[in-house]
Amino acid sequence: MPKDELEEKRLNFQHYALHKLLGGNYYAPIDHTVERILDVGTGTAQWAYELARQFPHAQVCGLDLEQPRGTSFLAPGNYSFVRGNILEPLPFPDNIFDFVHQRLLISSIPTALWSAVLQELIRVTRPGGYIELAEAGNCYHHVGVHTYTFLQWGQAASTKKGIDLASVKHLGELLTRAKLAQVKTRVIQLPVGSWGGKSGALYAKDMYAAFQGLKNFFCLVGDVDPNKFDTILSALPQEWESHHTTHEFYIAYGQK
Repeated sequence: MPKDELEEKRLNFQHYALHKLLGGNYYAPIDHTVERILDVGTGTAQWAYELARQFPHAQVCGLDLEQPRGTSFLAPGNYSFVRGNILEPLPFPDNIFDFVHQRLLISSIPTALWSAVLQELIRVTRPGGYIELAEAGNCYHHVGVHTYTFLQWGQAASTKKGIDLASVKHLGELLTRAKLAQVKTRVIQLPVGSWGGKSGALYAKDMYAAFQGLKNFFCLVGDVDPNKFDTILSALPQEWESHHTTHEFYIAYGQK
């Protein structure tokens, strides 16, 4: 995805839409005793900001490749940013965080590296602490021909980068194989379009903006014709409405 002001606005909007659709920011059973929280791939840090306000006595850390621009003045006093790359060792000691959260990084982590990434998350989580993964892959229901074509393009381009978008269905299995305890999973069908109410309309708007941002990736990596990309993209919103399209969102958490 592009790294610009429009994308940062989209990520802020996306956080708001997901908060509405998911009914909150997390599912792991953390409580007021939590002291340290890590948000991996924090993006514009909206999730981390809200957790910092919800747990004012906790220290909340957002980790990403770059510090978000333009929102630092909104950061609560108990929030801090650390530059880091999830594909490399994390810049933290062992057993430090009570809660580690990672959301929507499926397109950034090659499938072969997921086990190593999870081991790093486990390393920095204290015994008894929780790790939660939240992802949305390429599983849509009630799709039309244009959406199907777009998804096929995405899968083909992602495969060239070693990324399998369908692997998000197995987040719970990944946590179980890593020997986390109390593993719980949820699959939530998110409405895509105003047929699903205001929240569905918000999600469709975010998805369309995200798909727009994928044009260079699809065309340069997936060899999609730019004009055909535009034609297919423009047809998606009406198709989502007429077919009542839904998108599967996966959440899994476990205890160290």
